[in-house]
Amino acid sequence: MSQIEPTVLTALTAAAKNAALHPATAVTLKATDVGSNTATAHRDALVAALFRRPSPVTKDRNKAGETLPAPPAPAQVEIWSLYADHVDAPFLRGHLHHLLLDASHGRRPDHIRGAAAGYLDTVQLLLAAQDDDRWPRAAQCLKRATELSLKFKQTDLRERAAKDALTLAARLLAGTEDEGRPLLVVLETLQTLGCDAADLAEQAASLFTRDAEVQLGFLKVLRKDAPPSHHAEIDAAVVQTLLNAADTADAGNRRLHFLTQAATEAHKRGLPDLRARAEMALQQTTPEWTSIRSEGTIPPAVVLWHQDQVDATPDLRTALWITVPDVHPAMHAQAQPEADGALEGLLRIPRSRINPAGPVFVRPPIDADDDHAVEMQVRGLRLFGRLTAIQLDRIGERFRPGESEMIAALTHETVLPEPRARTLARAFRYYWLEEFDAAACVALPQVEQILRQLLRPQVPIVSVAQGQSTGGVDLMGKLLQSMPKAGYPADWSKALELLLVDPDRVMNLRNDILHGLTGTPPRHHVALILQAALYLLSHAHGQRTTVI
Repeated sequence: MSQIEPTVLTALTAAAKNAALHPATAVTLKATDVGSNTATAHRDALVAALFRRPSPVTKDRNKAGETLPAPPAPAQVEIWSLYADHVDAPFLRGHLHHLLLDASHGRRPDHIRGAAAGYLDTVQLLLAAQDDDRWPRAAQCLKRATELSLKFKQTDLRERAAKDALTLAARLLAGTEDEGRPLLVVLETLQTLGCDAADLAEQAASLFTRDAEVQLGFLKVLRKDAPPSHHAEIDAAVVQTLLNAADTADAGNRRLHFLTQAATEAHKRGLPDLRARAEMALQQTTPEWTSIRSEGTIPPAVVLWHQDQVDATPDLRTALWITVPDVHPAMHAQAQPEADGALEGLLRIPRSRINPAGPVFVRPPIDADDDHAVEMQVRGLRLFGRLTAIQLDRIGERFRPGESEMIAALTHETVLPEPRARTLARAFRYYWLEEFDAAACVALPQVEQILRQLLRPQVPIVSVAQGQSTGGVDLMGKLLQSMPKAGYPADWSKALELLLVDPDRVMNLRNDILHGLTGTPPRHHVALILQAALYLLSHAHGQRTTVI
């Protein structure tokens, strides 16, 4: 078996002084010349250990779908075990024992106690240090030691962790606002240890008010240990914290975020007066995404390519059809991650929202799409709208179509007879005159009518009277959801739903425009509405011959 290399141990001790973070220690150690080839091999194995993170103690490491790091080489583990008990730095000693515990190397009890004791010794070292960044490290070391002592039933280490947590909490309570987040970790650790942290959490919630997220964490800790008679007061403080954060938010979308949280929490906690306050404030808040163009700059070459497509078409109708792809790009980009199950687990938990336009309280279904994925889809829609606008503008410049020419291009005997084609043609002409309000208001009812006529032979769209129900005709939302049943691509059904009727996902153009909940829509939004009509008409005219 190999022996410790004195030059390596000396270099490791020097690099790890003052509980330096492991990456910093690794960089210093890597740059140190330790002499022989054997010493260099030891040094490199220890550098690898410093860059490796121990697995979380309280997490199921065999959870389905989780990507685990590759196991270390046996030779590396042997070198770690040589130095684990000989390095003076407690932070590094705890880290090495934790890695050896992960690798199931040697005597398990020795590594459990070596890791937990190393972390607790680090807490004491940091309490006496002058490093400004010491508190987050101290809190994390305390948390790791606590988790190890509880999981492996180390009673003496658990008692020591509780004592150190109280000492650390007292020091942090006497500190500055910047120390609120590590204090929250310490108080949560105290609760994990079974200690009553209510008094400390109450002090912290009143002292550390700059960061709303941290203050909410303190209130959560307080509520867990407070008697039920105080829960209503704490619940009100939670909502008030969110309202205060909204009042001081430096951007419209951050204010909207806090107000939405406030209204949701007030609803969950049975506080109707505070919910009403939040909803009233929501109604007076304009989200920044109604005016910010976050899609980025379209390269000139892309603009020219889309214009060239229009220039290459032989006639007006063909030019209109080329604005519509077979698969909607914004939805197609998300197909693979969804198929791979990337949206499982916590991404599919039920969520409660406040619709800023109403506000109408909505609760998406448990299988609703992940917020981030939908945000990317909406951004894709907006970008695609700008590309569509480029092509529609080029069509207007090249063909300068009059009303009669547009009617001839759009008319379909069944789906869009001539009187309705005349109406839709006017919507296009309003668009080219930059009368975007008029274009949108004229086109949207025609989109719904075209869709209804297109689906009529495929799926039921009329419900008959039954009992006290008078029956009726399906409206836009139900029609869009029926498209896949009728054999039309789900990519387009989803895109049109997000574009026109989804009240929880930003665009919702049909409802916002026709109900007067928004100002003049931008050019690229109107271009998307017109494109929706063209997409549906393309099926009627046989330009989309495959109904899947």
